[in-house]
Amino acid sequence: MQGDSRDLSFLALSLWRLERIALSGRDPFLPGGGGETLPRFRPFGKFAPEGFLPEVFRKKAVQVLDKAKRLGIMMIAIDEPDYPEILTRLPDPPLVLFVQGVLPERPGIAMAGTRRPTVESRRGFEQLAAGLAGFGLPIVSGLAAGLDGAAHRGALLGRGSTIAVVGTGLDRVYPSFHRKLADEILSSGGAIVSEFPPGSPPEGWHFPFRNRIIVGLSAGLVAGAHRRASGTSVTVRRALAEGRDVVVYDRGAFGETAQGPGFLLEQGARRVFSAGDVILVLGETGIGGQEIGQDS
Repeated sequence: MQGDSRDLSFLALSLWRLERIALSGRDPFLPGGGGETLPRFRPFGKFAPEGFLPEVFRKKAVQVLDKAKRLGIMMIAIDEPDYPEILTRLPDPPLVLFVQGVLPERPGIAMAGTRRPTVESRRGFEQLAAGLAGFGLPIVSGLAAGLDGAAHRGALLGRGSTIAVVGTGLDRVYPSFHRKLADEILSSGGAIVSEFPPGSPPEGWHFPFRNRIIVGLSAGLVAGAHRRASGTSVTVRRALAEGRDVVVYDRGAFGETAQGPGFLLEQGARRVFSAGDVILVLGETGIGGQEIGQDS
């Protein structure tokens, strides 16, 4: 966290953008959601927001940086070397990331599913994540209840790295019963990441918005049991829009949570049963010149 004027400019712009989205009450990256009015970062062009941002956002940026520093939270602006290059490939990358822990150098595998899984679904997702971690693949999920938590726990069981992308400030853990899990993610060498500044509460629109970061940090997505209309389905749509392969792991899916996987299978998605299956399906879609499953 350099804290120079350029970092402050990116943070001020990010705060302005988040406020615009909150006031609109719409998902800005769906058709008609208003995303076309939000500035985009161009990685190879000069970007200078100083000309139009109200001064109040610069003052907020200074306060946010000071608070993050006090809490031991690192901030990485989009033009800094430590910012994940893979995220700049999104059409709407976060302008700043707040980070605790260590971000991996390679793309991960995103895993998402219902917050109310069956015992079979939860155990299966844990086993799958542990197997993928055994291949050296970071597991990326959202620290939510249910299958997100199972994915993180599985990565830890497999002695691998896992990244939790959250919809709150990093001074909060949501849900609160995942405090121990969050601590274990950090102590195992993983990371917790947010676009939202410290103090941000778990507002509903934060979670579909954060899902693009989950997708952006990943080479592909494993969709577990989920309802047809759910946060997981939002993540699936975003993954497909970004050219990521989506595979289905529907062990233990039951009732409504079988509808999402069923729809994806009807649309031609591949069903997987093991980490080896995931590697076979996604192994030729490595990002950044590195194949999935290849040692670092």
